[in-house]
Amino acid sequence: MRGAAPEREGTAPRAPYTPGRGSDSRRLTHRIAVSGVLVLGAVAACRRPPPPNAGDVVASVRVQGESRTYLLHVPATVPPAEPLPLMLAFHGTGENGRAMQGQAGLNPLADRRGFLVAYPDAAVGNWAEGCACSRADLEGVNDTGFVRAVVEDVARRYPVDRSRVYAAGFSQGGLFVQRLACEMADLVTAVASVAAPMSSRLAETCAPSAPVGVLVLQGTLDDAYPYEGRRQGGRSLLGAREAVDFWRVLDGCSGDARARELPDHAADGTRTQEERWPMCRGGVEVALYTVEGGRHAWELSADMRTEELLTAFFLRQTKPGTRAP
Repeated sequence: MRGAAPEREGTAPRAPYTPGRGSDSRRLTHRIAVSGVLVLGAVAACRRPPPPNAGDVVASVRVQGESRTYLLHVPATVPPAEPLPLMLAFHGTGENGRAMQGQAGLNPLADRRGFLVAYPDAAVGNWAEGCACSRADLEGVNDTGFVRAVVEDVARRYPVDRSRVYAAGFSQGGLFVQRLACEMADLVTAVASVAAPMSSRLAETCAPSAPVGVLVLQGTLDDAYPYEGRRQGGRSLLGAREAVDFWRVLDGCSGDARARELPDHAADGTRTQEERWPMCRGGVEVALYTVEGGRHAWELSADMRTEELLTAFFLRQTKPGTRAP
């Protein structure tokens, strides 16, 4: 039997084979590295890419031969192919869409919840609210046509969920969204008026083609549009509760209000009473938020974020029988 070969002088003895060393170890390391790349790739693939041009877009449309502008905020947290809800936010007299954007605080919510926000600019400093009393009304500005053009323009840029188009307005913009509810129920699912009720003149002719969700949020110390309403010819206004009762009838709401007082932690001299009627035709909801001690402002109470309240109200409601394009 042949003996083991002697070790050469000056060389170290061979180390015994140990699993996991040498080429096997390198292959294992390679497999781990490749697996890590695959896992990271899968995670990256699951992340939803931002839509093109996420952020703010200044856009324009033509209405009655005139160029009209609006500011569009595009959230960065949803894929381009997903139909998105669209919220229209209307400024008050003498302001513009960019001012409304800064005031309303809707963009961070849009980014978190995944909806588009358009901030239209009034042509002559105010909106044709349907009272035959504002400058826009008297000059025949086609603001309803402008709103429709804005929605269509946004839908050409991004997929819009037509069952979830909402309109919020502050002050005179809040009066204007009531007109949209009356005349454009085929387009808007729900509206919200902040520090504004409804024009009496508009209420006389209001005949929506479908149920529309309506929220009114107003302070009892509002010195621009009194909470109890105003009787002043063409500038007459329904009171906040009167406007909500008007919509309860039009929307065929049934049952008593679900009423509660919101928590009062800020000690800012305000208290907020919530009244909701969720059992209305078409699955819409009517709501009144009365802020005792609230004045003419977007943020009526330190205990409540107006933008969060409106967003929750809107996203609860979907127009039946509509589809995204």
